Amino acid sequence: MESSTEAPGGRRAPTDLRSSVLPARTAQAAKSALAVELPPRGEGRAGDRQIQELLERSWPADLPTRQASDLVAVARAVLFADVTGVGRDRFPTAFPTRDEPLIAPAFSRVRIQAALARKDTTAKGQAVVHLVWAGADRGGTYTDGRLADLTFRHSQGDAAWEPLPPTSR
Repeated sequence: MESSTEAPGGRRAPTDLRSSVLPARTAQAAKSALAVELPPRGEGRAGDRQIQELLERSWPADLPTRQASDLVAVARAVLFADVTGVGRDRFPTAFPTRDEPLIAPAFSRVRIQAALARKDTTAKGQAVVHLVWAGADRGGTYTDGRLADLTFRHSQGDAAWEPLPPTSR
């Protein structure tokens, strides 16, 4: 069984991603190995496959393939809606109606670099989709390697997964 450490939001992350818990010599070797595995920043689409492979090695699959694939597809749409502002009305559980005015969309030219879905080990009946994405901010600066974790709830007897708002934890 692989050991793990606490990651932000109470999730469990494999220790090979958290070199700070390893002895100094081992931590340095792990950092070097990860640096070689990740493509350089700004690599564009050419580096996306490497990022996807690293995600898959770092978080072993724990959901049926079809279920994970469906979750990733919905998470992609939720992330696009969140960062561009387009389509938020399709996900009322992720973007509840609020009385305050909406802020203008923050990103354009959004691209998902890598994504995977896994069980949420902190809450029964939930899953987390880890997304690595790229996009241009309001100033036009295009940056890759942005991270997002979206949480989904599965109701007993229901086949659908509901996206939850970021503050629902």
